[in-house]
Amino acid sequence: MALDLVVKIFGKEEAQRIQLAIEYDPKPPFDMGNPVKAPPHIVEKLRKNSRFNRHRN
Repeated sequence: MALDLVVKIFGKEEAQRIQLAIEYDPKPPFDMGNPVKAPPHIVEKLRKNSRFNRHRN
């Protein structure tokens, strides 16, 4: 239900990014629960904004 709400407020791509970030894959509204299934541009956006990437030089 939360991802459906994100779609209505922020759009489908943001909901897909969130689903990928939390690795939600049991019965997802989008087939995006892991990086293999996700479109490359969404994976790249998630990795770019990751807290693990912010501390690299």
